[in-house]
Amino acid sequence: MISLYMSKASWLHRLPASLKIAALATVSVMLLPSQNLSLLSAATLAATLGFLSLGAPGRSRLRILAKTIGLLATLVGLFQFAIVLSEVTIGEALLAALISGLRLFSLVLLADLISITTPVTEMLHVLSAALWPLNRMGYSSHRLSLAVGLVIRGGGLLKQRLDTLNDCYRARTSKSGGLRIIAPMIRRSAQTNLALAEALLSRALRRPSNQQSAGKAAGRGD
Repeated sequence: MISLYMSKASWLHRLPASLKIAALATVSVMLLPSQNLSLLSAATLAATLGFLSLGAPGRSRLRILAKTIGLLATLVGLFQFAIVLSEVTIGEALLAALISGLRLFSLVLLADLISITTPVTEMLHVLSAALWPLNRMGYSSHRLSLAVGLVIRGGGLLKQRLDTLNDCYRARTSKSGGLRIIAPMIRRSAQTNLALAEALLSRALRRPSNQQSAGKAAGRGD
């Protein structure tokens, strides 16, 4: 889930986060092993219509995904075609390539559609509730859900920062940054990760003091 939250309200925003995540998980389980071209095409069409129903922001997001994930899906399909071509006919190889590309494209579209219409806090609440049995095993469901939330937000912010660096390089040289922006991207990411780590550490350090102050207040009340 590599997107940023879309604040403009829509019918998808009004659906419960638990329902959307459960539906996404169910559809993903169905699509991952599927070799049915009709099913994958229907999922891609449904996701496309979902983006279009969001208005101008949805259409803009769909164009971005078509350029990025669409290109990646095409490359995956070509790779699949090259692998199976020596074992099957050209028609079967093309079908296998189309299925592989559509599977990736449809899954990313559906995941992105859910993530841009669901606040991260609501997703964390759902994940924390779903992972609560891990608390019995000694694991913290809160930490796991927080890690997932950071990955979700970090992916979108990383993509946004890459676009910003590429635009800056293009404004200076009239050329695409390409591999040249990797080094400054790593430097900026390191700085961001350090700031994030310090913020999380500060948040963790504040909790015991809050609990102690609450305990003292309770003691004074007694």
